Amino acid sequence: MGDQCQAAILGISVAGEALGSVEYTTIDGNIDPVLAEIEGIAYIGDRDDIPDRYFQTIARMVAVHSAAKFSNSPVDLAVVQQHETRLRYLAANAVTHEPLKTEYF
Repeated sequence: MGDQCQAAILGISVAGEALGSVEYTTIDGNIDPVLAEIEGIAYIGDRDDIPDRYFQTIARMVAVHSAAKFSNSPVDLAVVQQHETRLRYLAANAVTHEPLKTEYF
């Protein structure tokens, strides 16, 4: 997913700077649990192919969980809920651009 993106959101990395192994492992270890947590809102089949409309919000959720681990504190559930609300909004407005099939009675 963009571990560099989450690290930038956390403020622990700048462009071109490599992540340390602890930071990488922590952030990478939070991706799958976050995707599992939101699968009822927006199902992501492949963590390496997250739709653009969801990417930033999911990255921020991973950053929230990672920040909690880095600071050894509980996850800020109010912030997580805000991001879940945003995902619901994004998922509800998804446009497929597919023709609508009708059934005549």
